[in-house]
Amino acid sequence: MKRRSAISFIILILCLLLSACGKKGADKRGIRIYYLNKSDYGIQEQDYMPEADDKDRIIEELIAKLCVQPKEMTLRAPISNFRFLSSETKGRIVTLNFSSEYYDLSAVEEVLTRTAIVNTLCSFAEVDGVYFMVEGEAFHDADGEEPGIMNPDQFIYNSYTEMRNYERVRLHLYFANESGDKLVDAYRTVVYNSNMPLERIVLEQVIQGPNGSFAFPTVNSETKVINVTTRDRRCYVNLNREFLTGQQNVLAQTAIYSIVNSLCELPSIDSVQISVDGNTDAIFMESISLAGSFRMNKELVESTQEETAEE
Repeated sequence: MKRRSAISFIILILCLLLSACGKKGADKRGIRIYYLNKSDYGIQEQDYMPEADDKDRIIEELIAKLCVQPKEMTLRAPISNFRFLSSETKGRIVTLNFSSEYYDLSAVEEVLTRTAIVNTLCSFAEVDGVYFMVEGEAFHDADGEEPGIMNPDQFIYNSYTEMRNYERVRLHLYFANESGDKLVDAYRTVVYNSNMPLERIVLEQVIQGPNGSFAFPTVNSETKVINVTTRDRRCYVNLNREFLTGQQNVLAQTAIYSIVNSLCELPSIDSVQISVDGNTDAIFMESISLAGSFRMNKELVESTQEETAEE
C-alpha cells in the first residue's frame, strides 16, 4: 500500500511539473517585426525573438519595437510620426490608442503603417486581431469607415514589393443576417498587390467573414480558393471540398449568393460558376446543385443601416 501511495505521489509531482512547464512561456515562433521601407514605399519584415516569456509582456515588447528606429537607415519604425498612448489586451484582441497626429499621415503612409503594426502583432500566435483608436475614439480610415478589428488578411501585399504595384480598393461584399436567411451589405477597403486577381481578393474576403457585429459569416472558414478566372464576363471559381460544409444556421442559398453577389459587384462579372475540386456536379449543403451558373440575386438582400449610410 505504501509503495502504491509513493508511486501515486510521484505521478502527481510529475503532472504538476509538466503543467508548470506547459505554462512557462508563450510560443514565440514566427514572430516578426514589420518596418516601413523608405526607398520604395514598401514593407520589410525581420525575424524577432522577444526577451519576455508571458503573453502581455511580449505584446508590450513588440509595441516598443514598433516605436524604435531600426539600425538600417533605409527602414523606418511604423510608430514614428505620431505617439503611442496606451494599449489594452482582452483575450486575443489588442487595442492600440494613438495621438491625433496619426490622422496627419498621407493615405499611402497610413495604410502602410497600419499594415506593419497589425502584421507585427498578429505574427505572435496569441494575437488574432488589432483594434485602432485615436485619442480614445474609434479610428476611421480615409474613406471615413471604421475598420473594426483588423488582421493580416485585410492587408494583402508582398514583402519587399514596391508600393507602385499596390492598389487600394473598396469592395462591396455580402454576408448573412442574424437568422441566416438573408444577405446584408458590407463595405471593406483592402490594400492588395495588383498582380493578384481582384476576384480572388473578393473570394478570400468573403471566406474571412465580416468585421462588424451586424453581419455573420456565410462560408466555412476552412474553404480554400484553388483558382479563379474570368472569361466572357463569367467568373469560374474552384474551391476545395471544405466549401460543401456550410456555416451553421445559414441557408444554402444565402451562402451561395454571398459569393455570387460579391463577385458580381465587380464591373467585369455578370455570372459565376462554382466548382469543387474542379467538379461542377457537386451538391452544396445537400440542397443546391452547382451545375450551371449563378447571377446576382438582389431579392435576398435586406436593407441595413450600414447600406443606407454608405449610399
